[in-house]
Amino acid sequence: MAQAKTAGKKKQKNSFILTLGLILLVGYFIITIVGHVIDIKESSAELEQQKQILEQQLAENEQMKEIVESDDKSAYIEQVAREQLGFGKPNEKVFYDVTPGA
Repeated sequence: MAQAKTAGKKKQKNSFILTLGLILLVGYFIITIVGHVIDIKESSAELEQQKQILEQQLAENEQMKEIVESDDKSAYIEQVAREQLGFGKPNEKVFYDVTPGA
């Protein structure tokens, strides 16, 4: 009878250890899967942002291509001189909007 009690306790102990091991294993897998799902969502958001940047760059490249292929480059040179270099025509008054938030 004493051997039956010891065998029952040993079986319960092994069963408890097995159950605990399975719970820990399942928990590990759940945490790993959730981590991967979060990484995928972040990567998808970054991909969309990079696609938008690519579209903007392609549009800018198309504009530059049109300028290079056009015969009238003086309009482009004037635009660059005004916007990037701050030049103006002789006796021309340039006004800057200095209102906050503009």
